[in-house]
Amino acid sequence: MALHDQYRVLVVEDDPDIRRILQLFLTERDFTVTTADRAATALELVSEAPFDLILSDVRMPGMSGLELLQTVRQRDPDVQLVLMTAYSSVKDAVEAIQAGATDYIEKPIDFRRLERILDVVFDRHRLTHQNKILQQQLQGKVEFQGMVARSQEMLETFSFVKRLARYPTTALVTGESGTGKELVARALHDLSPLKGRPFVICNCTTLAPSLMESELFGHVRGSFTGADRDSKGLFEAAHGGSIFLDEIGELPLSVQAKLLRVIENREIKKVGSPEPIKVDIRIIAATNRNLATMVEKGEFREDLYYRLNVGSITLPPLSKRPGDIEILCDHFLGHLTKRLGKDVTQISPQVLDLFRRYGWPGNVRELLNVMERALIVSRGPDILPEHLPTEIIEPTDQGRPGIVEATQALPAATQPDLTIEAAERDQIRRALEAAGGKRMEAARLLGLSRRTLYRKLDKYGIS
Repeated sequence: MALHDQYRVLVVEDDPDIRRILQLFLTERDFTVTTADRAATALELVSEAPFDLILSDVRMPGMSGLELLQTVRQRDPDVQLVLMTAYSSVKDAVEAIQAGATDYIEKPIDFRRLERILDVVFDRHRLTHQNKILQQQLQGKVEFQGMVARSQEMLETFSFVKRLARYPTTALVTGESGTGKELVARALHDLSPLKGRPFVICNCTTLAPSLMESELFGHVRGSFTGADRDSKGLFEAAHGGSIFLDEIGELPLSVQAKLLRVIENREIKKVGSPEPIKVDIRIIAATNRNLATMVEKGEFREDLYYRLNVGSITLPPLSKRPGDIEILCDHFLGHLTKRLGKDVTQISPQVLDLFRRYGWPGNVRELLNVMERALIVSRGPDILPEHLPTEIIEPTDQGRPGIVEATQALPAATQPDLTIEAAERDQIRRALEAAGGKRMEAARLLGLSRRTLYRKLDKYGIS
């Protein structure tokens, strides 16, 4: 299946009965189906979001299916197109294929033949895509907008991001903390026609609930105590560009309703103002939470979820892509040695082996933080096991933090505290030492928000 869970098909047919039958036929086969009654409408839909397949009539009022095909091919060469016609002729078939059609079917439609065509079209599409991925993997690694990988999952993600960036549609990036959701959001902006325009970042977890609407939508003077002047919100600041709403699952339902209006109407209302303001922005959202589950629990608006989910990208955890660990380490080593002014040239094989066996709950961000810490404490040209945090050099059989075998023989009175809480407390203390006591820097090294770090400092009594 496609990266966004289901193939998206656009049916372009001026006959409403045929259009309805095709929609039913395709929906029953788990395609996400959109319909249009003419080519002009289809072009509007194609300009808003990517489709995997367009199934179009040839002869329609206004623009023909062949003209639609030629226009769409210029915009998105990856889309597959199958043309339908009631006027069967070899000439029409040849002209359609020469124009770039993937296949051709006659009317009245033989649905068994259509099903075979769809199977062939998407099998061919998958094989072509897999061949591109294989060629990239043979090169060793792929660098893409600040990210590096050679695993199939990530190379497929890079390919879809590159394609989705051409469209102004909303995008939803999901994945565990530390998988690189902000980098993907930046790539969607930088590879789009909006490059060079504002890219505004909003971390929804850091917004104070009482000021959330003011921060996002702005306010007018006198709208609340302390509002001594008009103020722009983040949406207005992003006008003409993109806004990245990180951890969108943290937004309260009241703000979700207003965000839905922004997506649908491209307008905002400042706090205290009755007049709406038009904003031309692309919205890119991200979350490490399961929004579908939140919808079921009534914690997230269903209509907003579906509007955000038009372009969906799911980033795999680092534990699911062990083949990327070594090239990520090499990539980080090159950047960190320059930034830190360290003369470290390689990572020992023992360290790489430990990295492959570790579970990486913090994903790529945790790997970067571990690499940075190792460079800070190293005194020679190599990164060695003794430069790593305790939880990595003392893994359990499952590759997760746990008790090292040697401690099992110790008397109970002399055994160290090897609970997960103790390991976390030790890691926080090490990060504070590495950051020279600066809490913001320590939070960055740990991959935590400032609020989360402060909460953990209170929990463990670390001053």
